[in-house]
Amino acid sequence: MEKDKIISKTAGRPAKRWGKRCLAMPVLWALSVVGTGAQEVELLPPRDLARWDVPSGHYSGITPIGNGRYAVVSDKEVREGFYVFHIVQDSLTGQVTDVRNEGFRGVDAFLQDGRDAEGVAFTPDDSLVWISGEADQRIVAYRLDGLRAGRELDVPPFIGREAIYPNYGFEALGYDLAAGLFWTMPENVLKADGQVAAPGATRRAGLHLQSFGRDGRPRAAYVYGLDVPQVEARGRLYAFGVVAVCPVGGGRLWVMEREIDVPKRRLQSRVYLKIYEVEPRAEAASDTLAKRPVVAFSTRMCLFRPKWANYEGLCEGMPLADGRRTWLLISDSQGGYGRKLCHLRDWIVVMKEK
Repeated sequence: MEKDKIISKTAGRPAKRWGKRCLAMPVLWALSVVGTGAQEVELLPPRDLARWDVPSGHYSGITPIGNGRYAVVSDKEVREGFYVFHIVQDSLTGQVTDVRNEGFRGVDAFLQDGRDAEGVAFTPDDSLVWISGEADQRIVAYRLDGLRAGRELDVPPFIGREAIYPNYGFEALGYDLAAGLFWTMPENVLKADGQVAAPGATRRAGLHLQSFGRDGRPRAAYVYGLDVPQVEARGRLYAFGVVAVCPVGGGRLWVMEREIDVPKRRLQSRVYLKIYEVEPRAEAASDTLAKRPVVAFSTRMCLFRPKWANYEGLCEGMPLADGRRTWLLISDSQGGYGRKLCHLRDWIVVMKEK
């Protein structure tokens, strides 16, 4: 998520203090609930991409494209296309052991400042990388060389560019291979649905979860209930909403909610992340989808060991030797925003089945 985007959103301050120590990994403040039906997962310690000489970026989305390679999009990239990361995980623990940035694949953007690429998905049958952009509220297909493929999803006007609040469009994009469906939703509510969910809200906002078929045409739509913001009071900077959708099999989706709070005292800055599982079914189309918690954690700013991380990308990683699944989360450091001694870093985190 880009720096000026944070500034454009409502500001807030956390309702609670979350401790004085700066931990060596994200603060776990909730985990999956046994018996809910959602997958139980373990969150591994984060890895700083700089240890493998990966340049600081604005990494906002990630998807596997085969052979240990992942398409990674940047929301501040002025070109159209994607980076390719080669990511190696330990087959026993799942931990990331190596990341290589194999470069950017793409061309000059049609829009002067780029498409504000946020979400990314891959369709293996035709080897296309699909990228959602908040600047144009379009979901466009690219070949593996980064050139446009001449295809895009048919986004209805009621969820198009004129229907969203600025910078609250399509952050999330996923593709369910078994069902042949794309899934996306705006980061926050549409204009027609009322005010943006912001600090002080007391009711859950309903977001529009939309599916598309392989022909690009809209399919079923559902209501996803965004949690009530944890932040209650105004501060310096704030952003809140859904930033990732990841199909996990059996028609189920993981939805990642992200809330950023930068109060007047910057060292109290927090990012709160929650991943829920939903199961869109025809009989639930008229109701708000039931959510089952998978994992939740927060990261915080500190002076000497900065672990503040704005995770925006979520996708499936490699399977372990024993068959358990893993998932990868990637963060947006806003190009390493900050000063030399205290700046944001780009992190990658592994979740694995327990």
